[in-house]
Amino acid sequence: MNSLDVIEQDTFISAATPLLNLITHITGLKTSFITTIDWQTQQQTVVIAQNTGSLHIETGSQVAWTDSMCQLMLSEQLTATTEIQLRFPNSGGALQGMQSFVVLPIKIADQMIGTLCGASDDKVELDVHHIKSLGYIADALALQLKLTIDARNAQAKVDSLRDQIENLATLANTDPLTGLLNRRAFQHRYEFAIKLSKRTKQPLSVMMIDIDGFKQFNDEFGHETGDAVIKIVGDGLKHIARSTDIPCRVGGDEFILAALNTDSEGLTQLAERLCEYVKQHSDKLQRSCSISIGIASSTHGAAEELIRFADEALYMSKAGGRDAISVYQPD
Repeated sequence: MNSLDVIEQDTFISAATPLLNLITHITGLKTSFITTIDWQTQQQTVVIAQNTGSLHIETGSQVAWTDSMCQLMLSEQLTATTEIQLRFPNSGGALQGMQSFVVLPIKIADQMIGTLCGASDDKVELDVHHIKSLGYIADALALQLKLTIDARNAQAKVDSLRDQIENLATLANTDPLTGLLNRRAFQHRYEFAIKLSKRTKQPLSVMMIDIDGFKQFNDEFGHETGDAVIKIVGDGLKHIARSTDIPCRVGGDEFILAALNTDSEGLTQLAERLCEYVKQHSDKLQRSCSISIGIASSTHGAAEELIRFADEALYMSKAGGRDAISVYQPD
C-alpha cells in the first residue's frame, strides 16, 4: 500500500490525532504530521498535521518525493537534526523557517508507506529517549494503518462476494438471450400476483405469445437468425411492459406476460403494440415475422387457471391462421 487513498482515511485520522498531540507534548516540537508516499507517482502527501506555533504544515499538501525534507533526511541517514538551515539551506523546510526536524518511516511488512515527522522553527534537541518514543508511535501508526487497510480489504471481499451472489441470482432468474425472467422466476412472481389480485380485488390478465412458423424460419435461415427473432420479441415485451407487469420467456419461441390491475381489453391494447413492434423490427431480417397471442383475464374465471385459459386462446389464434390476437371466451 502506498497511500491512504485505498483506506478509510477518516478512521485513520481519528486514531492518529491523539498520537500527534503526544509527539508535541513529549518533544516540545511545535508541529507534527504524518505523510504517505505514492511510489508510483513519487508524490508525498500530508495526511494530517498538528500545528501549535507559527510554523504551519497544511493537511493535504503535496511535494515531490525528491524535494521532500523526509527524503533529504533519510538519504543522509538522519533521524533528527537542529541544523536544517545549515545542512539543507535550499530545502523547502529551510525556506519555511524550520530549524529542527525529525522523521521516522512508517512501514508495513518492511515497505515504507509514509513518514512520521516533527518540526519546529527553533532548535529542539531530541535525545535517545525521545527518538525511541517516536519509534513506538510510528509502530502504533503502522499497526493502525494495517488494521484499517485489512478492514477495508475485508469489506471489499464482502462487497465482491455480495456482487457475485447477486450476479448468480440474476443468472438463475433470467433468460440469457432476452434478459427476461425465466420460467422459474416468473412462476414465483406470478403466484404473488395471484394473491395480490385476490386481496385487492384487482383483475389479473395473462397473454401467451408464440412466434408464427418459428421452426420453419429457424430451419431456413439458421439458429443465429432464429435467435434474433426471439430477441426482437423479448425486446418488444420489455418495450410494452409496465413496471408492474411480469414478462417472461417460457422457453423456445414461447413467451408470457402477466399484468395486474388490467383486464382483457387493456391487455389486448398491449398485445397490439407488441405485434406491431415485432413486425416493424423483424423487417430488418431475411423475412418479416409475426406472432400469435392468446389472452385471458381473471374476469373469465379462477386466477389459477389463467395460463391454461390464455393457452387455449393462443390455440384459437393459431387455428385461425396465426398473426392474430384472441381473447379466451368461457363456455
